[in-house]
This record gives sequence, C-alpha cells and structure tokens, in this order.
Amino acid sequence: MLTLLFFVLLTTVLVSLEIIRYEQAKGRVNHLAVGAVENLMADYQPDMANWYDIYTLDMDYLGQGKEVANNRVWNYLENNLLNVDLLGRERGFYHFTVVDAQVEPVKYLYDEGCLPLKEQIHNWVVESFVPTKKRIKRENIKKMSKSQSSFDVPISGTVPEGVDPRGVMDEIKRLGILTVTANDRLPLSKESHDLEGLPSKSLSWNPVSSTILDKAQEKTELELYILGHFQSALSMTREEETAYSNEIEYLITGKSSDYDCLERVAKEIVALRLPINTASIMKDSSKKGEAGVAAGIICAITIQPEIYEEVKQGILLAWAFGESVADVKSLLQGEKVPLVKNSDNWKLSFHQLFSIKSSQGKESKEGLEYEDYLKLLLMMRSEKHLYMRMLDLMELNIHLKYPEFQIENCITSYHLTSEIDVDRRFYQLPFQKGKQYKFYIAQDGNYQF
Repeated sequence: MLTLLFFVLLTTVLVSLEIIRYEQAKGRVNHLAVGAVENLMADYQPDMANWYDIYTLDMDYLGQGKEVANNRVWNYLENNLLNVDLLGRERGFYHFTVVDAQVEPVKYLYDEGCLPLKEQIHNWVVESFVPTKKRIKRENIKKMSKSQSSFDVPISGTVPEGVDPRGVMDEIKRLGILTVTANDRLPLSKESHDLEGLPSKSLSWNPVSSTILDKAQEKTELELYILGHFQSALSMTREEETAYSNEIEYLITGKSSDYDCLERVAKEIVALRLPINTASIMKDSSKKGEAGVAAGIICAITIQPEIYEEVKQGILLAWAFGESVADVKSLLQGEKVPLVKNSDNWKLSFHQLFSIKSSQGKESKEGLEYEDYLKLLLMMRSEKHLYMRMLDLMELNIHLKYPEFQIENCITSYHLTSEIDVDRRFYQLPFQKGKQYKFYIAQDGNYQF
C-alpha cells in the first residue's frame, strides 16, 4: 500500500511539474513571439520615417532579399530561447528548438488605393496639425543661361513696333512662359528623369469606396502633408539632396524635369488668371480706349477697317494674357498678386506688353502667393495622381542613398508564424504526442497606430 501510494504521489508530482513546465514554456514562447514582431518593426526604413514621417518595412532589405526578415525573426527567437554556456552547450530548464519562422506581408504601402499611406498621413495630421517643419526660401539657386533668359521677338509686317502686342503674346506662348517669368533663384534644371518603372507607372490603383465627406477630408489632409514634406520652386522643407527640386510641381504635372514641371505650372496659373484679368480689362474704359487707338492704327495701315472690332478685342485679350504672364512673374519672385484686378493694381501698361521680362509692375501687399496657387492646383488633381507621384518622389529621393530601394517592397503590416519545439522532461502528457511539445505561434505586426 505504501509503495502504491508512493508511486501515485510521485506520478502526481511529475505530472504537475511537467504541466507547470509546459505552461511556462508556452508563455515564454508567446512572449518572445511578440518581442520578435516588435524587433522586426524596429527595422523600419529610416529615411521614410525621418523625411516623410511614414513607417514601413522594406521586405527586400535594400536588395538583400525577402529571406532576411525570416532570418531576423529566427535569430531573435534562437538568441532569446536557447541558454548556452561558454562551451556552446545548451543548459537550463528548457531545451527549445526553433523549427520555422515565416514573415508574410499583409498590407503594402500602396494597397487599396494607398490606404495604409492615407492612414499614416491622417495620424501625422492629427498629431501635428500645425506642421513643425518650416519651409526654407530659396535664394539664388542657379543662374540662368543666356538661352533660358533671353527673349527677343522679331517684328514682322508693316505694323510699327510697339503697336500690336498680339504677335508678342503668340511668341511667348511658342517659346514658353518661363522665357519671360524666370529669375535666378528658380530651379530650372532640364535634366530628365526616367519615369518608367516608377510606382506611378508600374503599380496598380485599386481604391476602396468612401463617402464624399471622407474624400474631402483625405484631400485636405493630403494637401497639409504635401506642404509639410515636399518642396516647391520657391521653398524647401529639408536641405538633403533631392531628385527633383520642384517636387510639388511634379506632383501636379508629372513631367520629367524641373524645368518642364515649372513651365507647366506657370501655364496653368496663367490659365487661372486669364479669365479674371480679361473680365477686369473689359470693364476698364481707359484700357479699352488705348486698345481702340492701336486697333485703328493697325486697320489704317492694313487698309482693313472692317476688322476694327476684331483687332480691338484681340489686343484686349493679348493685354489680359500679358497681365497674366506678369502675374506669374511676380509670383515666382515671391510677391503677392491680387485676386481681382482694377486700374489701381493692374501691373502692365500698354507699352510694357512689349518688354514683359524687363518691366517692373506694381508690387502688391495683398492677394495670393505662389504656393497658394499650388494649393489650388493640388486640389484640382485626382488623388490617384497625387498619391502615386508622391511614391515616385519618395523612391527617387531614397534612391540617391540606396539605389536598390523599391517602394513596391514596403509593407505596413505583416503576419508572423513560427514553430518552436520543447523537449519533455518529467512526464509524457497524454494530450501531446511525440518526443517534443510543438508550439505554433501567430502574431501580427502593424505600423498603423
């Protein structure tokens, strides 16, 4: 009886010890699986975080391959689970064996119409509604070459110089707005970037449905984010080298060079200003009178009095266009332009239409600045173009440091699965078969806070 009682008590003790050991091993494995996830999250791409406040894991580890993430988890588990003495022998109460560790992407940065990116932008706006990053004004970035700064319009026909501004305006359109509006502090590089293979050209856009109010909120937050992280022709957000100097202009236009981006934006601002200036000049009797005198001279010289009204209207339209070009010139010099013009704040007199580049119009202390117009143009762009071109700029800029970087490999959440074995010690528990206990652990990592 005593022998039987002894074996019963011994079995009870061994079973209890084995159950305690099993539960402790299970808790330790679960705890370290959480640590492995957090350890991997610490591998976020530093430039994306420092420059753009976006946290993401590069699954390709700058060209090293997707197995790096698995190995990182494997090594973390082994280093923290295995107790090894100075001679390399395992010791301790547990003998763990890491059998498998796999990291599977759940969401890429660009998934579902850049939804993970939108969520992080929202978090940034909420945490720093008033951006802490100050924009630095550009000063004398690059002197323009003669080919960029010269503007000479040949006068043809029998109409005297300084009478018909229509030919001058046509020549400005042909040569480009920047021929008369550029100054020496603007980035005007014509170096072309290869846009093929960038996210905007290679990644698919599959947005999730959202309400009108949600879209309006996202667009507002996106504009705040862009102004806080990307530079324009007049100001910068950081001093590190960037692929494009005119980044916001690229977001608006998607052109391949700084010059083309700024040229396109200048044209669009002219298009915004032209209807306003046309409406203003049509109400100005003095300017209509000057245009009528010029139209009379032109009709008398060409002996075509029947086209007087047509010529007069053409001159007024050319004058309004010239005023719009002068507005862009002022904006690119960092000045303000009144939203609505009148005789007091109109910049160009009739004779200044023939020398817009060298003319100095009235400087205004009220009105919109250049970046205010950029905001308007950003609001007019589709979210697809803005988000995908943002990814272009992020990739191009990080390429300057790490040519192997590809933003298509960036994930914001992932799923970790691991298999870990533990040896038996005191007793064979009936609910576990085989010589070892097997723990299958699943954990998720997510940068969306």
